[in-house]
Formats: sequence, C-alpha cells, structure tokens
Amino acid sequence: MNKRSDSILILTCEHACNRLPAAFKKAVPAEILKTHRAYDIGAYTVFRKLVRFAKPEFSCEGNFSRLFVDLNRTITNKSAFSDYLRELETRTPATAAKIKESATNYWTEYRAAIEKFVDSALKPKTRAAKSAPTIVHLGIHSFTPVLNGKTRNTDIGILYDPSRPAECALAQVIKGEIKRLYPAMKVRFNYPYKGTSDGLTTTLRKKFGPRYVGIEIEINQKFFQR
Repeated sequence: MNKRSDSILILTCEHACNRLPAAFKKAVPAEILKTHRAYDIGAYTVFRKLVRFAKPEFSCEGNFSRLFVDLNRTITNKSAFSDYLRELETRTPATAAKIKESATNYWTEYRAAIEKFVDSALKPKTRAAKSAPTIVHLGIHSFTPVLNGKTRNTDIGILYDPSRPAECALAQVIKGEIKRLYPAMKVRFNYPYKGTSDGLTTTLRKKFGPRYVGIEIEINQKFFQR
C-alpha cells in the first residue's frame, strides 16, 4: 500500500508478547503463556517487518501479555482482565488490587501515547495546508486456527466498520493487494471477529471521527506453527 501525502500511517500490535510482571507471574501456569490465550502468536513478527517496510510515523506494541491486561479492550470491559486475576482476587485481594492498579496504569499509558500522537497529527500545522491529514491505523493481530472445536475458515481477516466509507475502501485495497501477491490466500472481511466490536480502533473512531481510519489485520496462526 502506497502512503498518500495527506495520510499518516501508524502501526500497533497490542498482543505482541506473553511476558508478565513478576508480581503476577506465579498466578498464570507456564504452559498457558505458550498459547494464544496469552498473546497473538506470530503477530509481532509480522508487525516488525511491516514497521521496517512501511516506515510508519508512529508505532507501538504491547510489552505484557493480555492476561495481565488486554490493551485491545476498554478498561471497563470485563474481558480486559483475565480469569487469573479474578481468581487471585478471591485468594489474596490486597495483592490482586495492586496488580490491577498497575495493569490499569499500564493500559492508560499505552492508550494515552497513541491518542496523543493522533491528536497532534490531526491538528493543522500551518494555515497554508491544502488539506487536513488522515490517520491510517493498522492494528496487527493473529487468531488461533481452531477455537472451541470449531475451525476458523480463513487465512487473513480484515476488520473494519462497514458504515465508514474510507475504511470500506481501504479494506478493499488491502484485500486486493493480498490476493494479487498471494492468489490462493483466503481473505475475509470482519472475520473471525467483527470490526465494530469493542477495541482500540472503535475507541479511536469515536474520539477522532472520519479523519481516523482504523483497520485490524487478523492472521491465522497456522502460518506460524512448526
């Protein structure tokens, strides 16, 4: 995808790794940290390659597992915190409260850094500017091939809001480029998740309006399995 002169590209990878803070590490079984429940397997590899290739004006990735806090959920969403933290709350409430406070602060800092960049980038730099820039945000994710015994029937999912024309157009461009380079690749829109579900892109759409264009790329983890 070629970057237009009036667009600003940002790349993020919310579920980049499976690390946990030391205070929370014992609460999660080591074998779980190796699975898709802890992070988006393979997503960080793709993200780093895209950063090197596309050279976005802003990029960031999560430094902790989504079992600590899910950066792609609003903090008030029940699923922002894992069952492991809720289990810890029943055993040692004081410890759990400190961990939750730390997780909330981390989530807030991550979101604030992105919103600060977008807000600054969308402000007119000079009165002579011919057109206001548009933020193009690609969030890089991956999904497990089988969930709850059901096989996910796609190779790459492109998630967007169908009610937003700019996102519809960009989703078509991305699909077209993938199919041009890899004709056999199965690409589906808003699968295996809906692009309008609670997430970073939905929050940024509400906050910044039509000058923000947010797309999530979901890659089947079968490509990263040995």
